[in-house]
Order: sequence, then C-alpha cells, then structure tokens
Amino acid sequence: MYDWQEPFVTTEPFTVMGIQIRTSNKPGEADKTIPAVYSRFYKEEIPKKMESVRKFDPLFAIYAKYESDETGEYDFLLGYAVDDNQTIVNGLIKIQIPSQQGRYFAIQPGPPEEVVPKFWSEIWNHKEIPKIRTYKIDWEEYSEAGIRVFLSTK
Repeated sequence: MYDWQEPFVTTEPFTVMGIQIRTSNKPGEADKTIPAVYSRFYKEEIPKKMESVRKFDPLFAIYAKYESDETGEYDFLLGYAVDDNQTIVNGLIKIQIPSQQGRYFAIQPGPPEEVVPKFWSEIWNHKEIPKIRTYKIDWEEYSEAGIRVFLSTK
C-alpha cells in the first residue's frame, strides 16, 4: 500500500521527446496500446537514437491532454528529457511539461509490468485520490533508483 499523504511539491518545467499515442483506459485498450509503445520504443532503438540529445537518464512515461479523467482519452508519450531548444529527432514528438503542483509516489519494487498497473489501479479505486487529481499532466519516471509516479493534484 502507498502513503497517500505524500508531500505536495511544485515541479520545474522540462521537455520530453519520444513516441506518442492517443489511448484510453477502456477495457482492452491501454493495456494493449501502452505495452506496444514500449515494444516499439526498444525495437526501433529510440534510446540509442536519442543518446546524444537526452538531458538526463530517467525514462519518462507521460500522461497528458486528458479528455476528462481516467475514464476518458489521453495522450501517452514515452521518452527522455531534452533541452527545450533541441531539434526533434525524426519520427519523434517533443512536448513541454510546465511547472505543476502535485505529489510523487515511489512504486514498490518489482517487475514494472506488474507493479505500475497495480499502482494505477489503486489510484483509480482510492476514495480520496481521484477527488484531488487535476488531470493536467502525470508521469512515471524509470531510473536505476526505481520507479516513481508524479500525480498532478490540488
């Protein structure tokens, strides 16, 4: 179980470049489309293509442009932070993440394909968290230190 009383923080703005899709959490959609993005990301050797342009190491999974809440459509982008003025690598998308207010949650250790969906399921089913989410931009960070999730909240 997670500590739902994580400290409220204000993030610095940053820019991420990677592969983007539009998806939703309807049954059979995100659970297929998002793993397909990860597969494509590595099959097309995106980390290698971005080696000279990425700013720092965490791999970001960005959730943005929510249609409504977790039940509507949203953009999903998988990529790395880059300088704001970085030229776009062919075939990729670049988005700016503005400064936001919210909370970071450390994901329990384990295989990402198991622990990350479990975390999101707990978020969606928690009685208080959905009430304080702003559905602006959320993200997951994957690094050697582990996985953490940022939720934009009030």
